[in-house]
Amino acid sequence: MRAERGIEGAIQEAMAAGAFKNLPGEGKPLRFSSQEQALAGDNWLGFKMLENGGYVPEWLNLGKEIETDLEALALIDRNHQEYCETAVASGNWQVVAPAVDRLRQGYEKKAREIRKKQDRFNHDAPGIRTQRPAIWVEHHLERLAERERAAGRPGQEPRPSAGAH
Repeated sequence: MRAERGIEGAIQEAMAAGAFKNLPGEGKPLRFSSQEQALAGDNWLGFKMLENGGYVPEWLNLGKEIETDLEALALIDRNHQEYCETAVASGNWQVVAPAVDRLRQGYEKKAREIRKKQDRFNHDAPGIRTQRPAIWVEHHLERLAERERAAGRPGQEPRPSAGAH
């Protein structure tokens, strides 16, 4: 408590002397995105102050990169779904199959890149509360393959349900 009172007293004296006048952002609320708050967890305010001062820890920049990459991955996923729906509507997998294959390969490449970044992020992040679950690449690749099977892609027979014998 003594340290807090001493710090508070020093802040009050500096304010009275005008040390905080005309600083960038004076009188304005702190702005932060929900992404920044999620990345830094409970320490978001400290990291926001560091960022405003021109310093952002590498792991925090990496977290922003991961978020951008996840958005790109979601776009590939949506495109894959649209092409599968087009194949169903047209009944012509032969025309659509090369594009679907490229999308699945692009998805796998991007997902594996993201996984490596997530592993590095989790290694460098300052605590378990700021870590994030890593993408399960194989699960998502199986999900894409299942989408293709469900859309009737030749050579991709639907798997029997868990309850079927």
